[in-house]
Amino acid sequence: MPWAALRRESRCKRTGGAVGPARRLGALLTLSLVLTPHAAPAQTVEDLSTLSLEELGTIRVTSISKRPEPLSDAAAAVYVITAEEIRRSGATSLPEALRLAPNLEVARLNTAGYTISARGFNSPEAANKLQVMVDGRSVYSPVASTVFWEAINVPLSEIERIEVVSGPGGTLWGANAVNGVVNVITRPAADSQGGFAEIGAGSGERNGTLRYGVKAADGGLALRGYLTGFDRRSSFAAVRGDVTTDAFDGSQAGFRLDGTAAGGAASYTMQGDLFHNHTEWLDTSLHGGNLLGRWTHRLGDGSSVQLQAYYDQQTRDYAVATDRLETVDVQAQHNVALGSRHQLVWGAQYRVWQSAFRSRVSLGFPEDNATISLGSLFAQDEVTLAPKLKLTVGMKAEYNSYSGFDILPNLRLAWRLSDDHMLWTAVSRSVRTPSRVDRELSGAGVLAPSPDFQSERLVAYEVGYRGRPVANSRVALSAFYNVYDDLRTTSLTSGGLPIMLRNDMEGNTYGVEGWGSYGLTGWWTLHAGANWLHKNLRLKPGANDLSNFQAAGQDPAYQLQLRSQMNLTPEVEFDATLRRVGRVAVSKVPAYTEADLHLGWHVTPALELSLFGQNLLHARHLEAYDPSSTTPRAIGRSVYARMRVGF
Repeated sequence: MPWAALRRESRCKRTGGAVGPARRLGALLTLSLVLTPHAAPAQTVEDLSTLSLEELGTIRVTSISKRPEPLSDAAAAVYVITAEEIRRSGATSLPEALRLAPNLEVARLNTAGYTISARGFNSPEAANKLQVMVDGRSVYSPVASTVFWEAINVPLSEIERIEVVSGPGGTLWGANAVNGVVNVITRPAADSQGGFAEIGAGSGERNGTLRYGVKAADGGLALRGYLTGFDRRSSFAAVRGDVTTDAFDGSQAGFRLDGTAAGGAASYTMQGDLFHNHTEWLDTSLHGGNLLGRWTHRLGDGSSVQLQAYYDQQTRDYAVATDRLETVDVQAQHNVALGSRHQLVWGAQYRVWQSAFRSRVSLGFPEDNATISLGSLFAQDEVTLAPKLKLTVGMKAEYNSYSGFDILPNLRLAWRLSDDHMLWTAVSRSVRTPSRVDRELSGAGVLAPSPDFQSERLVAYEVGYRGRPVANSRVALSAFYNVYDDLRTTSLTSGGLPIMLRNDMEGNTYGVEGWGSYGLTGWWTLHAGANWLHKNLRLKPGANDLSNFQAAGQDPAYQLQLRSQMNLTPEVEFDATLRRVGRVAVSKVPAYTEADLHLGWHVTPALELSLFGQNLLHARHLEAYDPSSTTPRAIGRSVYARMRVGF
């Protein structure tokens, strides 16, 4: 409610749209083409071929144990979105690509805004329990306990995979990895060589990306650079009298450098980005950049040491406030095998945020500037109890300058029934730490600061199955029971004003999620996914909540998706997606069913033409509505054409 109130005050102060987005995009691509070396080696549009179902099971993931392990061995509810899935989906932004994960809730508020969560608590006020990483850099905001998706411009063509974990990840990824982790991993510079250009246009947007990569003759050093831009049209008013617009445009440039040292025993990465976006929704300008460095050294005994540091700066400038956040993060980890039965990973992290929030209305922080810091130590050991039975025990001790110490333990057991079947179970604890909004937001006798606001807490119980029930298939199922305490409420003090934020909600949620793939033939594969959720949340005795359980989220009881991928010929592919999202009772968002289609033609190995139809079943539909902050916006049907060329 408090963060929504600030957005609500700014709604009436919106001004005109973006300045020259199409001109900016055209100039960006033209300049890039002029500067591109013409002696570049040619490359195909797709460096990674389509993975078979057998190969999907051997994809190595890192989100569960912070070391590479086959997906088929991961004792957690993890779904991997591959580069091939992203390419064929027609997604033009990271939130749209995340719709491919059946263990996520993705709801679009308007042209720029999304709410995304796992296992519930999905709304503008409640989507604060998902940790999101981009190449090891956290994009979770400590100011508002959320992810500002409109500020994340990862070029989708450079993503190698996205690991989506539903369930707590606090032991490895720290506080705020309460209900899940999204780990975006871009591919090494060595896999992005030569030139690549992508241009797309349709009824909903125009966009373009240009990338060029080079490497040393011995392959020990590789570099890529890119430029990307987009211009998205306004969504549609869902109620009469709404004359606001929310068109969204932006551009970004970045690089990645990968190399080896110490005779190949060590590797290093340097990467960075600069971006500038603008949306007419709240007349918001977003700009900033980041720089990350990582060093990994493989030791002679099979162990490894990794050091990483990054700097991130983002500024959000909108009608009623300017929000600037600087982040410095340093972390180290050591992976080591102890004998034949123990695989240990341990490490430490220190992060400091410098927040400067300057409000131009009555709602804001008592002090513009604040420093927030955290430090942590973690260790996790995978113990082989028997050839087919593994136990994982881990714990993180984390200190946050707002909430003090939190202990985040994790216990997992994996039983390999056979080569094709595995059962797993887990018990975990995680927390969402207070943000500046939780502790400091105040306004003119109506809202008082809440210096005693504590961490929201979760204890989660999970059980799951992963395997191949029949030939040419992959299936993953999981069930969970989550117990929450100290959830946020908006409460009257002594029966009247001012309002304060308190930890007066508790309860439990439980549900089931699953997904699978089946290869009907060598050229036709079906993918299906579903999740079901039930929430039982309540106020503690004597408590009140003026926000009417806004912090409990606006979640559908179920979601379904079915995707068909066909390679009609070696050059022509056809894909169809059908998704169903249940009704959201609390915000009166009706259930909806939508369909997407894709027809692609690989004219040559270096040229691909594609046509996409998205949200084809209805002219417009509503996905999310935050009644406390903005009028509802409808998402429209769209047609989109794309050309990709390698040179």
